[in-house]
Amino acid sequence: MRSLTILLLALAVLLPTAAPDADAGTKAKDRALTLQLKKQRLTKVQFKETSLKDVVKWLRVATSKNIIIKRAPLAKAGVDWQDITYTVALEKVSVWTFMEEVIAKPHDMAVQVKGNIVFFTSKADSYGKPLTRMYAISHITWTKVDFIGPEINLKPSGFTGDEYEPEVIVEDDPLSTGDAVAELLKEILVPKLWEENDGWNIRATKRYLVIRAPKAVHAHVPRTLSKIAAMK
Repeated sequence: MRSLTILLLALAVLLPTAAPDADAGTKAKDRALTLQLKKQRLTKVQFKETSLKDVVKWLRVATSKNIIIKRAPLAKAGVDWQDITYTVALEKVSVWTFMEEVIAKPHDMAVQVKGNIVFFTSKADSYGKPLTRMYAISHITWTKVDFIGPEINLKPSGFTGDEYEPEVIVEDDPLSTGDAVAELLKEILVPKLWEENDGWNIRATKRYLVIRAPKAVHAHVPRTLSKIAAMK
């Protein structure tokens, strides 16, 4: 009994302890800063043909926040941020609304919060780094068939009926291949970004999808596949 106790204690020492969830802490900081930006208001905003670079400089002073333009992702997405100018006059507008609705969205940009920094970046980059995950789709790609049901009329002993009629594959089923499911999934989930970002892709077989996309996109995949399956 004593030796068993010693062995259990040894195993308890060797087993790894659960590490703190650093990712959860980072997300909490991101949410906190986003909430601040939504609550903070700009008393007066007035620009005339002012460049994005100068608007961001003004915002840094007005909000006391670290605000940066992510140049490389914007260039990759084809956004000519250096040529963007703003002519606007607003009063008592929240910082977040001004950044997202006035600065970012009209020019295919996005606002990204990381830690204590706010970025103007491309929509694809705002989703984060891509991850690879696998999803089963055999419940979607199964083949539909029509078949002749058995007759319910009573027959005499030794009766031989008509020859067996084989099952017939149902034609025009658009979801019988993995590639078809993958294309439909792309059309439903942020379709434009799949084309713009080389790091996002889907490999398909008849039974599985291997998807490489950001975590925020993966979060919607199971529900979307369920909706597609319901079409069968």
